[in-house]
Amino acid sequence: MMRKRFPLLSGALAAGAVFATPVQADDPRIVSSVLPIHGLVAGLVDDVMQADVLLPPDASPHGYSMRPSEARRLQNADVVVWVGPDLETFLESPLRNQGEGTTVVTLMEDMELDLLSTRSGGVWEPHDHDHDHDAAHEEAHEEGHGGEHDHGHDHEHGHDHDHGHDHDQGHDRDHGHDHGNGHRDAHIWLSPDNARAIVTQLADRLGENFPDKAGALEDNRDRMLGRIDEFDADLKERLEPVRGEAFVVFHDAYQYFEAHYGLNAAGSITVDPSRSPGARRISELRDRLSADDVTCLFTEPQFRPALAETIVEGHATRLGELDPVGVDIQPGPDAWFELMDDLADGFLDCMKRE
Repeated sequence: MMRKRFPLLSGALAAGAVFATPVQADDPRIVSSVLPIHGLVAGLVDDVMQADVLLPPDASPHGYSMRPSEARRLQNADVVVWVGPDLETFLESPLRNQGEGTTVVTLMEDMELDLLSTRSGGVWEPHDHDHDHDAAHEEAHEEGHGGEHDHGHDHEHGHDHDHGHDHDQGHDRDHGHDHGNGHRDAHIWLSPDNARAIVTQLADRLGENFPDKAGALEDNRDRMLGRIDEFDADLKERLEPVRGEAFVVFHDAYQYFEAHYGLNAAGSITVDPSRSPGARRISELRDRLSADDVTCLFTEPQFRPALAETIVEGHATRLGELDPVGVDIQPGPDAWFELMDDLADGFLDCMKRE
């Protein structure tokens, strides 16, 4: 059971308020594409604007087909916030046809964020957060005979500048410009620094668009930034005991979190969880486990762990579970905090030594 260590936002998620922050019906409506981004937005606009989330929490944003009700929700939005085409490919066409009265905020393009390049699957060198194009191409070729992309998030990251990770250790620090190369990690919300940047810059953008709401947005911005700072400091302290523990993930979705908190990822089974890894990948990972220093292999709730069980068979490596999108989390102003708290618990439950 999740152990909440962060202050719940007063009045948040009143009974029955599943997809929206309760405000007046004529207040502006802001729709976020995915739950983690919605959580940040909902905290910023709490009691100021109507905050909706578009995708169900258990849906993959890559190749998703909107229901008619979701298409209407998008069309009726005053503001749409999405990560960008690196993640929600299904939104590219609808947003091109969005009415002129809608403000569209593409986080990876419109905001100054710290972004990371995608990594190839398989074994990584310690703190290697930026594999070259040839490695990524080889990875795609090995897995390229599988199914369609399902969870295909390209990945990006922002992290604190004071966590023992020098900026020359292979981080592709892309600050929101000259994008579209298709090799960016789009899990930007897993960096508290990016979370702060999103809240701060979006408050400015919304204040310009809705000047009568600017004062309330500034108050909420300051409150959210204070919550993030307090929460981030707590996570750093909690995760300190497992910083040196090596682990492997099923799906490479966590490098923003890893880099910010100094965690020691040793590899991933796959970049795209809809594609089965090749025999070479599995052999490589099993050899890595044989070094006896990989504490855990993490699966995800959306995917059966049979392959992970095969990989750890005969090794001391334990199985754990991580969820980068918050499948079981209710929308609202606490969603981002719950997601990050659950991730910390997932790492600690599996890797912390007795």
